[in-house]
Parts: sequence; structure tokens; C-alpha cells
Amino acid sequence: MTVRLSLPTLAALLLAFAHPAGASKPLSGSYGPLALAVGDDGSVHGVFAERRVGNGSVDAPQFSCLFLLEGRLEGDSADVDTWVPGEVDRIGGELRLGAEPTLRLEENHGGCLMTTGDMRDAPYDLLLDEPRADWIGAGLVTAERAILRPSPSDAPGSRRPYLVRFDPVAVLARRPGWIHVEYLEAAGGRVTGWLREADVTLSAARRR
Repeated sequence: MTVRLSLPTLAALLLAFAHPAGASKPLSGSYGPLALAVGDDGSVHGVFAERRVGNGSVDAPQFSCLFLLEGRLEGDSADVDTWVPGEVDRIGGELRLGAEPTLRLEENHGGCLMTTGDMRDAPYDLLLDEPRADWIGAGLVTAERAILRPSPSDAPGSRRPYLVRFDPVAVLARRPGWIHVEYLEAAGGRVTGWLREADVTLSAARRR
């Protein structure tokens, strides 16, 4: 018996195989210590920030695992470059954002073995804690002190809050010379404001 399919039926079948049920677009958001922005074009930009709190003594040293990340998705995986602002060398790796998100690097960044654990010999498991469609980029503060302003201007004000070097931020919007950010290590609620773009090293961010 010969089964004949109409063109609309055939097109629907092909679409179903190309996009199986349950398949979903990778999401921007907080994957544990990795804040990730996923662009409509498949670009991925993120900041990884995890710290081991101590008092700086020999008995309780302080360690940080901090780096920026960028790449482009092919399906649900991306070859990525990672780097620390101010350092020349970049470390490559692979980011997977399927059912079980992971990050694996060719080498560990300084401090990461003491805080996060190994990301070279085995993939580091990521878990999407909070989707954030409003994140369009990520970065690390590189100024010694970066003042958070209520608007993108240099209007004088007293007792402005500020961020310090290597504080991680997600980017919410950009204006010429300014970025609207969310501070990612805030305790007790979201902290947002405008920073001078020159005070931050961005993985990247599209303008909004």
C-alpha cells in the first residue's frame, strides 16, 4: 500500500523532527556561579564568580575563581574563550546548555581549584537557578571603585553606593559611555545602577 502525504503534512513532519518535543532554547540566567547572557544569534557571554571567604591569614586564606566567558552556540554547545581582565592568556573550553548544563576548560584559572574545584579533568556541573531574559551581557568591575548612579550621568550626589575591583555584574542596558548593571553578589535583594563603561571589562553586551 502506498501512503501519500500532502505537502503541509510533510512540512509538519520535517519540522517535528528538526525541533523535537521538549527541545528548548538555551536560556540566559544564573547557573550557580556563572551568570550567562544568551543572544538571539547564539552568542553567549558570561561571568563566573565564586569566592572562598576567609580573613586572609594562613589559617583562613581567601581565594576567588573569577573569569569572563564568550562564545557562540552550535545547537546546545559552544566552544568558549575565558579570561581574567588584565591577563594576556585566554583559556578555551566547552559550554553545554542541554538537559545537563556543564562547563569544561582546557586549564583551570588561578584560585579555582581552591574554591570551585577542577574544571579541566571533568566537566563542571551547572544548574539554572534563575532564568533572566533581561540580562544582555556580563562583566567584572576593573576600577578600584565604581560608583553606582541612578541615571547615566555625572550629576553630583552624596553617599553613592559603589562597587570595587572584580565585583561581578550582569548588564541590563547600555548607553554611550554607560552601562546599567545588576550587582551579582548583593545580599538581601537586587542592587542595580549605572556605571561608567570604562570602569568595567565586559564579556559583551548588545545595545538596548
